[in-house]
Amino acid sequence: MRRFFLFFALCLLAFKARADFPVLDPNATAFPRASLVDFSDTVPAPAGTKGFLQTNGSHFQWSDGSRARFWGINVANTSLQESDENIVEMLRTFRAAGFNLVRLHHFDERGGIIDQTQPDSKHFDAARFKKLDFWITKARENGLYVYLDLLDYRVFKEGDGVRNPEAIGRSAKPYAVFDPKLISLQKEYARALMRTHRNAYNGLSYADDPTVVMLEIYDENGLFMRRGLWRSMPQPYADEFKGLWNDWLKKQYGTNDKLRAAWTQNGVASLGANESLDNGTVEIPAMTWTPNQLKPEDRPFAASARKFDGARFAYDVHRSYFAQMKTYLRDELKVQIPLCATGRYDDLPDLGSQARELDFIGCNFYYDHPYWASNLPQWKLPSYYHGKNPISDLGEQSMAATLGLARMSNKPFVVREWNYCWPNTNRAAGTIEAATFGAMQDIDAMILFVYETNPSARVGYFNVRSDPARWGLAALGGQIFLKGLVAPLRNHVVVPYSTVDLFTYEKPYNPLYNLGWTARVENAFYEGDRYNAPAGTDLILTTGRSATGLYSGAPSLLYGRDLRSDGANNLAWASSFWKDLDLAPTGSNGTSFAYNGTLYSGSDGSNLIRTMVLNSQGLRARGLIPIGENIDQTSAHGVWDAKNRRLAFTELNRDEVLGAALDVMKLSGKISLDTRESRNGIFRSDTREVRRDAKIGRFEVQTPTVQVMAGTLKGSRGFANGLAVDNVTQGAIVAMSLDGKPLETSRHFVVKMATDAHNSDEVAGRDPRFLRQPNGQFRLDAIGQGPVVTGSKPAALPLEVRLGESRLLQLWQNGSAWELLVENGKTTFWCDSPGAKFRLGGENSTGSWRLISAGKGIQMSNSSSYPKDALAVQATN
Repeated sequence: MRRFFLFFALCLLAFKARADFPVLDPNATAFPRASLVDFSDTVPAPAGTKGFLQTNGSHFQWSDGSRARFWGINVANTSLQESDENIVEMLRTFRAAGFNLVRLHHFDERGGIIDQTQPDSKHFDAARFKKLDFWITKARENGLYVYLDLLDYRVFKEGDGVRNPEAIGRSAKPYAVFDPKLISLQKEYARALMRTHRNAYNGLSYADDPTVVMLEIYDENGLFMRRGLWRSMPQPYADEFKGLWNDWLKKQYGTNDKLRAAWTQNGVASLGANESLDNGTVEIPAMTWTPNQLKPEDRPFAASARKFDGARFAYDVHRSYFAQMKTYLRDELKVQIPLCATGRYDDLPDLGSQARELDFIGCNFYYDHPYWASNLPQWKLPSYYHGKNPISDLGEQSMAATLGLARMSNKPFVVREWNYCWPNTNRAAGTIEAATFGAMQDIDAMILFVYETNPSARVGYFNVRSDPARWGLAALGGQIFLKGLVAPLRNHVVVPYSTVDLFTYEKPYNPLYNLGWTARVENAFYEGDRYNAPAGTDLILTTGRSATGLYSGAPSLLYGRDLRSDGANNLAWASSFWKDLDLAPTGSNGTSFAYNGTLYSGSDGSNLIRTMVLNSQGLRARGLIPIGENIDQTSAHGVWDAKNRRLAFTELNRDEVLGAALDVMKLSGKISLDTRESRNGIFRSDTREVRRDAKIGRFEVQTPTVQVMAGTLKGSRGFANGLAVDNVTQGAIVAMSLDGKPLETSRHFVVKMATDAHNSDEVAGRDPRFLRQPNGQFRLDAIGQGPVVTGSKPAALPLEVRLGESRLLQLWQNGSAWELLVENGKTTFWCDSPGAKFRLGGENSTGSWRLISAGKGIQMSNSSSYPKDALAVQATN
């Protein structure tokens, strides 16, 4: 047991007294620090000493073979054009927060390196280009690597030789992937940026500078990103695109008769009487996941067979474009670093095209992204948000669901933009959730969006610079992610998609991806009839999207009927794997089933209707175990093949798949967790370090060197022999050892709490139209100019923080952000609430406290009010 005695000589660090001390208050400095702790030593400088970044299977590595991972920050557009002094200060601030990468973003738009005064987009503003040089040079000096984009928001002009440039919008989405002139212009720009231009400070081209580690071909572009425009493109792009589509169909089918046969489902042909390959009049498909929302006359264009071919066509167009750009960058420009492009990371064929042609997968994650009324312009007020606690969310917008769907086997994975957006009041919990999830899933880079330099110290949708709720946890989150303080998950789950799965154009979201809180989850695209799992796979988790697929090489969950029929016009329940199992489901009369603890227990699930069943007696005769049987034990819902470790069901609803997957892992001896918890929204990592309770909205991490409590904290008491708190309701608290020793014995550690923060003059609250709905949306009517406040209020009962049996802090305040740093007997305390009553250490701590402010000394007790304008309060034994 570590005893914590405080015999203090305390001083207030005021601005005049200590100008070099880290300033955490966003209202007191343009570039607030993320923590009292300076993590600069964890970011070796200069960058670029290990050669060019490479890929090695699922991860990045340096030329010497060592693993490369990145905790990054986005800086975009006009924030890149700050003074040299401010750029240096920003990079030092990033390094102090433990960031080792900066993504320079949106520098091809207004205010960027392209000279907007010219009649084309081929000329550059020399001063702004030099500013980019300065960023890269100073990033290298500060140990930060650089991620660059090629096509972000460039505006193509008539002087470029572009047809109808006013109609295609900035970045030419999606025309940039198929129009030859636009592709040629992208290549010219890539040459100018990466090869021709020389950095004014070091003389290197960007292609020859190992500080630059990743290159993105385009940002949020492509045919799937703009699938809603396929049937409404401006001319001449509409005719060009339709011609490409008809040429592709001609190569695939050759004749109208063959095309009509392929597009006939259940006796209904979706090829219209006026459509013909001979004259190129086959209509573009309506690529929607909700065809019932189309006008009746447009629904034939959303028939599943037509969309199936539409997905295949766009996939091929993307692959051709990516191959062109990659060949040009590699062979002509000698760009060595990994390449990606970012489109729809929730669209399987889009992801498939990237996985086939490019070096890594990049995706975004935004929780509670603002949205707008359909009849009003975007990015104008009012905006709307749902305001949910992200820890309570298990839906398709949650972190595990979004990132799980986007991650591909054998490709490095980069979350190149992520944020828990303001005004959501639980974004502090989300910030620490993201860092932990990235560490658990062994993700290669997490790049926070965005660090803006708006002169006003205010919180914004995405701007983290002035937000104690997000920026205040960025440094500690970086240590969790980069330093292995939370261990990677042990079990490896692969979700394989056949070619039919890939192109069956239905919404791919599946709750199974919440398995990412227990095991590492990634997807694999395969061709042919069989998927053979690579060594080290602990579970094959099928999707049930189609009737195709045979699976081997690892324990498996097999099931059908996620979709009634797939894009190849096969009934999904009639899956190929039944032949592999030598079993044949038959029709059911809808009798009830009882379960033995697998999938359900006892009568749970007995009210669900199963349309197909297996013969129980036949299963037992072969040494197989029936799962879910009717009362006379003649029919079964599923079967467990213990010898081959396969759990198969005739059909599963989407919300049943996750529990069944955990059952397979338990039956196979891969995990020993209580799988029933997941049905109540509670997930534990297979390392037992992380617990996520969606039911009450609480997130917990408990390892020897870091402990976290985040989300809904009311009633939480913390961990035995570790971090403990009383009288706290909401926020995120992180305790972290800084000397590598367990927290209980550490002599150098930090404890930090972040809550909510807002602009003092913002106007946000429940949308009046939804006041009677507990989950109704919220509305933002005014962003405000600041200052930034947390809404802290005095409390009758103190927030009390303990580590083991030692009390560290009492704070008679609700909603405050604060940080406590202990190093070999010296305690430093910062709080955002002047006048807040606090006590450091135990009640019997004695000694002389000396308050220093503007050169004046004041004697005070160890229980005091936090002084106004204090940078921190410091005490030593």
